[in-house]
Amino acid sequence: MSRNRHFFAMPLLLALLAAVLLTGGCGRNDKEQSSSYIIYYKNATGTSLYEVAYIPAAETFDEMVTELMEQLATPPTDATYVSALPSDVTYQGYERGIDALRIDFSGEYYDMNNTTEVLLRAAVVKTIIQIPGVTKVMITVDSEQLTDANGEAIAAMDAESFIDTKDGGINSYQTASLVLYFPNQDGTMLQKEVRSVDYSSNMVLERVIVEQLMAGSEYSDRKTVFSSGTEILDITTKNGICTLNFSSEFNTRPAENAPSAEAALYAIINSICETADEVNGVKFTVEGSGNVLFWDEIDLNSVFITNQNLIETEALQTETEDSEAAEASDSTGDAEASASDTAGTDTTGSDSGASADAVSSDLAGVDSLDQTVDDDAASVETDDSGESAAEDSSGNQVLAGAN
Repeated sequence: MSRNRHFFAMPLLLALLAAVLLTGGCGRNDKEQSSSYIIYYKNATGTSLYEVAYIPAAETFDEMVTELMEQLATPPTDATYVSALPSDVTYQGYERGIDALRIDFSGEYYDMNNTTEVLLRAAVVKTIIQIPGVTKVMITVDSEQLTDANGEAIAAMDAESFIDTKDGGINSYQTASLVLYFPNQDGTMLQKEVRSVDYSSNMVLERVIVEQLMAGSEYSDRKTVFSSGTEILDITTKNGICTLNFSSEFNTRPAENAPSAEAALYAIINSICETADEVNGVKFTVEGSGNVLFWDEIDLNSVFITNQNLIETEALQTETEDSEAAEASDSTGDAEASASDTAGTDTTGSDSGASADAVSSDLAGVDSLDQTVDDDAASVETDDSGESAAEDSSGNQVLAGAN
């Protein structure tokens, strides 16, 4: 009888063992799934990014960075996608900084065209930012912080630095310098903020501008324009007029420290008209209707144009001074160039020597990687639209004769 009990217990024991093994297998698959990364490549035509799932074998931080960068440079054999890293641009290593992981490339980085450069930057940042402990990625070239076409340093980036379409699609990117306005501390005047962004080519610039205004100012003493929950229902631009259709929350004042209705409205108008070259005026609708009194003060049934009178005088003076200084510098530079040409002086050798000195330093020992990023972007000067303007019953500037 005892032997029979053991006999009948054996199938039960085997069943329990099988269950344990199956449970262990599921646990391992879950772990592998949770450690899966996305490597970003380019499509075959080199115009947009392509996502490929990948499970790294690395166990340490150093191994992980090295492995992911190797994967970026050598995609699986497939005609569908290629590496975002051009063959003549060399990855030279990385350094862990206080505020960001610095990825260094060779000087050929600056030979890339704009599309190739932005896609590479997006691929590197989006891939490396997945590593635990990495919150931002800074790109350096020969150990010097990457700069844009205007010579301005490009700050450390994260995944949010690249604005994609809401459906999550991966697209090619465009770079734009946005002129944004936010109400000042007392909420009656506007202060300028210039922000460089990379955004999906499937997005219209006007939407990018509004979404950046919704994200708020980079300075704590500037007020928000939109109340919580406001949604963009539609944005269209036709014949120079940009029509913005918002959800009902748009017509609700922000809960705390709201700016004046005029400052809030013209923060949007000035930002769009000065950044989007093809836009001369802005029209607002709420849930599709233009018969709205914004914050119970301003009739929205008009087409509004830029109001320079709301921009703080100090900001306008600074812009004018910068413009005059730039013109003087250009004039001096032209005169010096002319004198140099007349004298027949050859500066090629000197420039080459300076370039060679700049690229000779080793990544590990370069202190310049810790240089500070200047968050204040260059002032952008814009021309008046030239449209004839009139004032509505509230004293706000609108396009004369606008329907």
